[in-house]
Amino acid sequence: MKNSFVVKDSIKTAAYNLSTLWILLAITVFFGIFGNNFLKGGNISNIINQAGFLAIIGVSQLVVILTGGINLSIGSCMALSTVLLGPLMLAKAEMPFALIFVMVVVCGGLIGIINGFMVTLLNIPAFLATFATMYVARGAAWLYIGKGVYYGINENIRFFATGVLFRIGTFRVTMPMVLAAVFLAGMAFFITKSNIGRKIYFTGSNPEAARFSGIPTQRIVIFAHILSGLISGFAGIMYVARINAADANLGVTYHFDAISVALIGGAIMSGGSGSIWGVAAGAVIISVIQSGMNNMQVPTELQTAFLGVLIIVAVCFNTFLQKKKIQNTERHITDLAGKTVKGGAQA
Repeated sequence: MKNSFVVKDSIKTAAYNLSTLWILLAITVFFGIFGNNFLKGGNISNIINQAGFLAIIGVSQLVVILTGGINLSIGSCMALSTVLLGPLMLAKAEMPFALIFVMVVVCGGLIGIINGFMVTLLNIPAFLATFATMYVARGAAWLYIGKGVYYGINENIRFFATGVLFRIGTFRVTMPMVLAAVFLAGMAFFITKSNIGRKIYFTGSNPEAARFSGIPTQRIVIFAHILSGLISGFAGIMYVARINAADANLGVTYHFDAISVALIGGAIMSGGSGSIWGVAAGAVIISVIQSGMNNMQVPTELQTAFLGVLIIVAVCFNTFLQKKKIQNTERHITDLAGKTVKGGAQA
């Protein structure tokens, strides 16, 4: 009988973990039926391209959320990193792509260091620290470039954000898809399999217990912010290469997009819960909804309102799943304790 309960709990847990995929399947079927040529290869390719970029900034947000924090400076970090090095990214500069990539990403990491030190050493809540950095970085970008825009990005850089590798009918397999897939796979392995990745989860789920177990929680939080900044710099390059321009207004609302992707993908703001592939699924869900609503000519204002409702539903659902998982864990612990007591009495 107990084994049947365990099997049922395992089935429930699997169903809960796949809930984001069920949502994705449902909305895809809906737009496929009621939309106009929604499932055509070209449109699916556009959705995946957009989802890949959203997934990258979503992961940038996730690594901080896992520690129980939040990063509101993602868009500003993207803007400042790319604006400062904008002249080097122009075609006439003829700079090697690898050097530009490293410089922009490192610039994003430096902003992450500032965030991390404010949160840990100055004990400023992550919301306030990154909120301040958001304005400082954006203001610095405006001061540096003013109302100017850097046009004409190096074609070697643009290829990584717009290049088409091959076609299958009308479906285009692009370089951004490959980069996003490699990035997500690498981050998923790092977060779940590496020692520091597990420490990030532990720090977010129970900071006090993590500290008493010897985990340097402050260093972990700083590392999470640095990693978030590095990823933001990478996202900045991808975005600038796609639109062929760099300016100080880049990514004004991307911190909200990143939060939306992470929450819809299963992350919990209290920390310690969330996954890279959940974020990827959340990014695809948002891209499918945006594409489907545009296809059905739904007003932008209504799209924004619907996304807000979706976030509320996702947060409520994630909280429900978390409680269910805790209840299942407590039940298993109780069963295990009962078996131990029973075994001791028989002995």
